[in-house]
Amino acid sequence: MIKVTGCGCGCCDFSGSGMNLKGKRRRVLEDVLELMHHVQSRLSVEEAARTSVLSKSWLHAWCTIPNLRFHLPKEEEEEKIKERKHMTLLDVERTLKIYLDNNIPIESFELSISIENQESASLAEKLIRMVATKTTSVKELSLTIRPYGASLHLPYEILSGRNLTKIRVSVPIDGIHSVSMKTCHYHHPPKCVSLRELHLVGMHISEDVLHDILLSCSLLEKIKLLYCSKGLNSIKVKNLVCLEELQIVTMDTGSTGFEISHVPNLHVMGCNVHMNGMSRRFGPLMNEHSISLGSSVTELSLGGGMIRDNASLDMIIKLGLPFLENLTLDMDCWMLGSFHFTCSDSIKRFSLLSCPCTLVDVVHVTAPKLLFFSFYGQTMPTLLFPDSTLEQIEFCLGLNVDRVDASFFLKMREALMLSRECSRLHIKTINHDLPLPLEIDIDDLRRRLPFPPATNLQKLSFKTTGDECLWECSPFFQAFFEICRPQQVTAWPDTMLKDKNHFCKLMLQVLMEKKNNSNTYWPRYLKDVQIERPDHNPKWETLSHSHTSFLQGPNPEHLPFKFILNWC
Repeated sequence: MIKVTGCGCGCCDFSGSGMNLKGKRRRVLEDVLELMHHVQSRLSVEEAARTSVLSKSWLHAWCTIPNLRFHLPKEEEEEKIKERKHMTLLDVERTLKIYLDNNIPIESFELSISIENQESASLAEKLIRMVATKTTSVKELSLTIRPYGASLHLPYEILSGRNLTKIRVSVPIDGIHSVSMKTCHYHHPPKCVSLRELHLVGMHISEDVLHDILLSCSLLEKIKLLYCSKGLNSIKVKNLVCLEELQIVTMDTGSTGFEISHVPNLHVMGCNVHMNGMSRRFGPLMNEHSISLGSSVTELSLGGGMIRDNASLDMIIKLGLPFLENLTLDMDCWMLGSFHFTCSDSIKRFSLLSCPCTLVDVVHVTAPKLLFFSFYGQTMPTLLFPDSTLEQIEFCLGLNVDRVDASFFLKMREALMLSRECSRLHIKTINHDLPLPLEIDIDDLRRRLPFPPATNLQKLSFKTTGDECLWECSPFFQAFFEICRPQQVTAWPDTMLKDKNHFCKLMLQVLMEKKNNSNTYWPRYLKDVQIERPDHNPKWETLSHSHTSFLQGPNPEHLPFKFILNWC
């Protein structure tokens, strides 16, 4: 007797009145194909292509994968990869023709291309139009276009896909040639009513097209318009009840106005108006902004021409955001020498970025429940946080060496007292007049320090430009280690003198002299130093026992050295 049983995979069903073997097997085969497509989509293009040699099933999966990704190199890059075959626009056209002729569905289309001449621009426009008009299955369209030799006009047809949920177009913002999208003679409202995400970077889009998209696509959840405002009088974002994230960055001297209203579910909002030259702080904004946000906003970022004086801060308060937790202000256009701001009770994270060197007096922040504060700038003002509940702070400073004096270190020591932990301090110094010694009276600094050195600095990193020659006997580090005891240090080679490893020599010198001189100040508290060399097999070694090759020649690929400082 032969007993018939199922194979256990679910493809066979011998129960009931009939055997639906063919239908179930077909479904299982489709599931396996979908699984193969999923695996291939998670790999790089080269790795996914290699799966085609595993079996006929994998070859079939590769030939019908619904996620098409084409990354075409620039001409000079082709010389570097001659040993392997690279794809061209003609290969992309042949692939698309096979898909379209055989009705193979395309769910996502990703094209990264450099436009070298008008011929490649015309062919790229043709291919994008083919994808947009001859297949209705496309859900995601991603274009990265680098127009080096000619401009490119995106066809209006890319807005015709009813199933399209994501559109992403990225273009370098500093190129001579452009990528643009304008209305056409057969202009009609966009059909991509299912659109959820719109990401536009660096392209030129006409005001009519942009407003048609924002009016027709009521299901939009994420909008990013970065450096796309050239020629636009206004950007209107209205009546989008599904919108959760909105990011707008302009670089047009304030000529584009924002009109934002009726976005009740907006959680993340960012607007930055970049301005150049004298207009950065004193030039007029040519267009006003009308912003009305719902109560759902938890993260807000504003900057550039929008943050210039106390009236700007009043505007933030008037927005009335009861659940705002994260506030970031780009201070690049700030006009005043001080900063006074009272945060709402809900704010837990507050960041001041691009603070100019003119902000030299006081940064006074009243924030009852603030937990995290970060300060990025060209100076170190006095920081005041009355009734502070800070748990973590971080700093990123770009300093001219001739502006560093004893008061800088005193302010830094007081700033380190604001929180139980300083997670990161990054310092970049610039010296335009080599050699320029720092005039810091270390003995006077020690007498003026009201507190012992801070021990809450977790990570210190520094870069130098033009003053690496000062580090071995630098008054900067002599003063710095008097105010704090960092636990980890990352030392980058000088941008002008890449063959110098002076911080290594400084640490070695300190460890050696410490044995012979017990009257030194901060060096006597340094027990030992560990170093991690930036090579292929990094490992921590005690600096005094490491090989002298650490101190000779340039760092591998000019990478930084990392240190752990163990203090008494």
